Amino acid sequence: MEKSFRSSIQRYYEVELPHRHSRRKKWPLLVALHGYEGDKDSMMRVAKHIANDKMVVVSLQGPFQFFRRLVKNPKGLRVVFGWGTTYKMEDSINLHHRDLETIISVAVRKYHADGQRVFLLAFSQACAANYRYVFTHPKAIRGAVAVCGGVPGDWNDNPHYRPASTDVLHIAARQDEWYSQEKNLEFRRQLAQRAATVDFRFYNSTHKFPRQSLPHIRRWIMNHL
Repeated sequence: MEKSFRSSIQRYYEVELPHRHSRRKKWPLLVALHGYEGDKDSMMRVAKHIANDKMVVVSLQGPFQFFRRLVKNPKGLRVVFGWGTTYKMEDSINLHHRDLETIISVAVRKYHADGQRVFLLAFSQACAANYRYVFTHPKAIRGAVAVCGGVPGDWNDNPHYRPASTDVLHIAARQDEWYSQEKNLEFRRQLAQRAATVDFRFYNSTHKFPRQSLPHIRRWIMNHL
């Protein structure tokens, strides 16, 4: 018989505060989640560039660690992180939801972030995870930015997904080896069903964070504050 018990683990995140940060005002919050085989440090480098010293930035590290693939030399193995697999996926989804709520609460309490101006930034695997949260909690998030990712696989079947007041910016790559042009156009159609607004843009890139998209992401967030 399979049984289970719950065990707590340490979770790690990076935080970047504006240089003029003070507790006399509330600051918009950007919560950044890396992709599969990523980590909090690499995602923070991108996120703080987007925030441009105008937001509290938190880069949360995925809970599941493993060695990076396709490394022939064992001495070159590097620990990377992810957000879950298909094994008992509902556990990973619930954990992700709790993690977001916890890190937002921490940012509001400790770093004087504005809980009414929360933006999510995700790359690759984390995009669908964030969309699950956004459309399950339709008033929680001001804006969601997804880069080189997709919508949840249960988009049409999950009764918890509802239209949200969240604005969405979705960045797609034309040479993405995981998501074809046809798939991305379907994502655009699906997101328009439930997001308050959708800004969907293609960039000439493979499956990596297109650096040429950073100025537009920054402007988009500033326009939705």
